[in-house]
Amino acid sequence: MKTLEEVLYDYTRGEKTLEEANKALKELGCGLTLDPTRNLFSARELLETRAGETPDEANGWGILDHGVGSLEKVHVVNGRTVDVDMGQESAYVYMAGKRYRLRGDVLTEED
Repeated sequence: MKTLEEVLYDYTRGEKTLEEANKALKELGCGLTLDPTRNLFSARELLETRAGETPDEANGWGILDHGVGSLEKVHVVNGRTVDVDMGQESAYVYMAGKRYRLRGDVLTEED
């Protein structure tokens, strides 16, 4: 059985559709779902998304998990989120099959 992270990795790599990811999340019983009006990646967005070798090379679209029971779609340019600044709160961004720790608006390697 896959974990929550594996499902999000598959979705952010384009290996699962939103519907398939939601089915897998439901099977996990984790209580999270991807909202089709807020979390859907277009084919173009998936093609634009690259993780890179380091967090500052990440560009494109990802899913933000900030621990409140909902997942948010975020835009990342050169390793920084465009419209999100989490300040000191703990948050993670899943994109292109990787997970980054978000510090403020900057993607970092996990600690």
